[in-house]
Order: sequence, then structure tokens, then C-alpha cells
Amino acid sequence: MKIIRILSILAAFLLLSGAECAFVASSGGRSSGSEEEQRSNLVIIIRDGQLVDGPVEGVQFESGSVRGVTGPNGEFRFEDGEEVRFFIGAIALGRSVPAKSLMSPIDLVPDGDLANPEVINIARLLQSLDAIPGDERITIPDSVRRVATTSHPEIGSTLELLDFADDNAFANSGSQLVATLTGHYAFTATLVDATTARQHMQASLQKARLIER
Repeated sequence: MKIIRILSILAAFLLLSGAECAFVASSGGRSSGSEEEQRSNLVIIIRDGQLVDGPVEGVQFESGSVRGVTGPNGEFRFEDGEEVRFFIGAIALGRSVPAKSLMSPIDLVPDGDLANPEVINIARLLQSLDAIPGDERITIPDSVRRVATTSHPEIGSTLELLDFADDNAFANSGSQLVATLTGHYAFTATLVDATTARQHMQASLQKARLIER
């Protein structure tokens, strides 16, 4: 329990300080061996990452003891060597995958590429939830994250049918999600089509030098 409390405090400090650091937590246990044997040390390195399809702001992330919401440039933090998962409320975006410094929807799906339906449909949802269309970033406000819960009558039933890997199923559930989650926007948002989403992501990945032009 002492380790967990120490890690939670230090992880929170790192998120506030914005520094990439390593820290050591000791269990403080006692044994009859040497001083080194009496201490069980755990070194955790916190690294910076960025989520892109354009920078993606407002997506929740979790990696080990580190959790938060992506910033204006898509920035997030992760424990070195750990997996990371991204989500919007109760909506999981792909899988829990090995974390790295630059990530896109392609990295959230095993063997992901621009031809993978699951990758494209994740990008379609992200782009459709953009509250400030027309700029280079995707901005997902806190109001969307608050609504995207299983306790919401419309969202809960839609999430049961949500399948990013099934184009036909996603066309229906994705459209319903976008309509419900963006109902308070100043404009009418609709589900971005697959071709537009693919072109947007391709341009973003080329700009980030994740793929060749």
C-alpha cells in the first residue's frame, strides 16, 4: 500500500510539473540480509507522448499509474515500458497497446494501417466529435466526455452495438453516438465518411512524418 500511495503522489506531481523524470519507490521492508536486500526498489520512468490525427485534444488516457486527458497538442504521458489506452468516457478507442512517443489511430489496432476498417472508424469518430472544425487539431470538449457514459440512456444502448471493426454496424452506432454527444454544439455534427477520414489521417500522419508523402 505504501508503494501505491508514493507512486500516486509522485505521478500527480509529474503531471503538474511537465517534466520527464524517473523516480524510485521503496517498500521499506525488513529482512535479515544486507541493506540492499532489505530494500525493494521500483524505478518508474515517465515519458511524454503525442496523439495525432492532427493533434487530438480531449481524449482520456491511462498508462500504469499515469492518467489524464490529452492536451492542445495531443500530449499525454506514459510509463516507460507500459501499455497505454485511450478512451472518451465509456468509449474505448482501440486496445490497450504498448506506449510510444508518437501515436495515431493506426497504433491502437493490431496490424493497423490506413486500409484497416477499425483504424478508419476510430478516426471517423474522433473527427466527427471535433468541436472546432476547420483548424488543424481535433478538439473534444469535457462536455462530451461527461455525456459518454453507460448510465446515459441513449449512449448506454448504443455502446452495446458499437463495433469499430464492422463498417455496417459502425455506420449506425457511430451516427447515433455523434448525434447524441454533439447535440449541444453550435452546429450540426454528422459522422465523417470513411474516405474523408482516411484522407485527413493520411495528411496528418505525413505532416508528423509517420508515413511518407
